[in-house]
Amino acid sequence: MFRRLSFLVIASLCLATLAEAQAKKPAIGNFPFWSVPKQEFADQLVPGLNAALLLSDEQIVKLQEARRETIDNEQLRGKKIKDPNVTVSDAEREARQKATQEAYANLRTKVSNILTAEQRTLIEQINAAHLEVSKAAAEEFAVQLTSAKGNDDLQKSLQQQKRDRISSNFKAKLEGIFSPNQKAAWEKAATEELANAAKPKPQK
Repeated sequence: MFRRLSFLVIASLCLATLAEAQAKKPAIGNFPFWSVPKQEFADQLVPGLNAALLLSDEQIVKLQEARRETIDNEQLRGKKIKDPNVTVSDAEREARQKATQEAYANLRTKVSNILTAEQRTLIEQINAAHLEVSKAAAEEFAVQLTSAKGNDDLQKSLQQQKRDRISSNFKAKLEGIFSPNQKAAWEKAATEELANAAKPKPQK
């Protein structure tokens, strides 16, 4: 009886330790690996995309630290002025813009050093694929959008159709880029992220 009880206690402790370790497992979240026209650092182009990079726990920790040290560091970028009554001089605005550009440049260097050559190549391939489908959709809907000027409802409908076309064509491109492991990781993360997004937000 005593042995059985001891076994149950040990098993419970092991399960608790395992659950705690899994809970503390680092997550990359919506890290801005990607780029779009006029935005060098963009969030995930589709849900779950970051998971396809198959980052190690060590890489994730280093990447999060790199972000804290650069673009999330208010001492480097300067605090945002939220009060509309506060006047910012041109010199201050220029200095803040320069600091922000330097922070992003430092992040770019740090990220490049953390990722493997294969991961960097994958990011380049995905960015190129997204740019390709975006340009194709822009050309496809250009005439319709021009003709719909002045009709807000039609404009919104066409813009949504354009976004849907980009999303579907981009996902088809990813199917041809990803290895089986990358595709599985992407699909699993996308399912989890969409499920979390659908959950009711807690009341403040």
